[in-house]
Amino acid sequence: MLSMEQLSQMLQRHLGLTNNANELQYSSKSKWIIMESPLGGRGLFATEDISSGEVLFVDHPLVYGPRSGTIIQRGCTVCNILNTNNLFKCYKCSLLLCSESCQNNSVHYNDCRVISGWHNKVPIEEVDDELLSRALTAIRALILNEDQKQFMTSLQAHVLPQHGTEIKDLQQYFEIPTEDEQFMILASCVLDANAFQIATSYERKEMGKRGLYPVSSLMNHHCVPNTRYNYNSDLQMIVKAVKPIRAGSEIFTCYTGLLWGTPARRIHLYKTKHFFCKCERCADPTERGTLLAALKCFSSECPGSLLPIEPLKSSSTWRCLECGLRVPCDNICTLQSALGSLMGSLDFGNVEELENFFLTRVTKYIPKTNQIVVDLQCRLIWKLGEVNGLSWHELSESRLALKEKLCRGTLRTTAALGAGDAHLRGLLLYHLHAALAERARRSPDLYEELKSEIESTIDQAYNILQGDISAPPDLELRRRYLGPGCDKSQEERFFILDKKKNFVTCTQ
Repeated sequence: MLSMEQLSQMLQRHLGLTNNANELQYSSKSKWIIMESPLGGRGLFATEDISSGEVLFVDHPLVYGPRSGTIIQRGCTVCNILNTNNLFKCYKCSLLLCSESCQNNSVHYNDCRVISGWHNKVPIEEVDDELLSRALTAIRALILNEDQKQFMTSLQAHVLPQHGTEIKDLQQYFEIPTEDEQFMILASCVLDANAFQIATSYERKEMGKRGLYPVSSLMNHHCVPNTRYNYNSDLQMIVKAVKPIRAGSEIFTCYTGLLWGTPARRIHLYKTKHFFCKCERCADPTERGTLLAALKCFSSECPGSLLPIEPLKSSSTWRCLECGLRVPCDNICTLQSALGSLMGSLDFGNVEELENFFLTRVTKYIPKTNQIVVDLQCRLIWKLGEVNGLSWHELSESRLALKEKLCRGTLRTTAALGAGDAHLRGLLLYHLHAALAERARRSPDLYEELKSEIESTIDQAYNILQGDISAPPDLELRRRYLGPGCDKSQEERFFILDKKKNFVTCTQ
């Protein structure tokens, strides 16, 4: 195990690899320091008072590549574009590529050099390209220098039978040196414990990626984190405070769904990170009054909600807040399983089906505060106004009103949690702005009434999402024309919303 000083020096060298003069580097003036965490192990702590929205650090990946799920999307292993008709296998290593340009790219040169250096047991064209994609991030770890490999070995690893299986499966196709195989298995275990899912472009259809970000990997988990992060086009991770952080406080991120209820979050963390969270939110049965885990009381005459009496115990009895009815954990688990099956039967790509289920069925079984209802709210928010057949100009008045209502309700939930300027809040503000702007476009007489909120919502959304590779493509344009400080007339401001071609005209 590396000492704190050795780890700090290693991170300094890591951040010094870039020539980007704007990147924040580890120094005596860094806003963070590595210390022992009360949660166990190491953590990052603030060296000074940090304001909401302030950048704590900019990290870049030690190694990155396709995500390693059992079902992987097929795409180019260099540019990550999905399911293009131009995909072909490299004749030397069998990795998928989409063009001669990608085949000649330095990324592929390094990948190919490693894989083609192994003796193959079968003709190269018979090698499973999906298996190679799942293993590719760990394969790329072999290219790291000794300093970088030492850092990787110092991180927590999930050494369990289910981790690293993709590396062991490669043995059916290649004769891999024992040293290479052992390091790739270790790298796979480290990645499973520490890698971050990298956001993809809002418009490009790309394979899901993950990356190991050395500084970020030292942030511990909290169910209401005090930071958010986004990625730029260079795959740099920019970590910012979502609320004020006092000097000496630990810097947290969130490893799970912010809007999930406590039982779902804790089970997910146990399955993926192998620990049960015991933070303040997890210990509060009501989750700061949001009731995200609540179920309807089993008494047909009671309008109350059931919540776990001891939320930090998976076997806790649940109790109704209204009538006090107690329900054993086994009964709760049966209901939750049934709800999961019901959700699994939905076609999430079908907006009409989602809308009908949300409006007429789901609240027969669970309270409006439950995470399933909130999840459906978010799915509808992301789709209404954004998909073919339901664009802004095609939305009915009732659907436009529904979108606005859902945005406001979900924003109230994030505020109640104390999530600050989380990434999710930025997206919700953007969609609320878009709904309000569409109302004003349709009814110009409403503009003066809505103007202040139209401007403030896009301004706040921009401050949270700017520079994010996954941000809506018209974010900056909307802020320029519909945000505060624009000196154009009402007609000119709303010109960008009239037709899609105007978006193109305004961005040229």
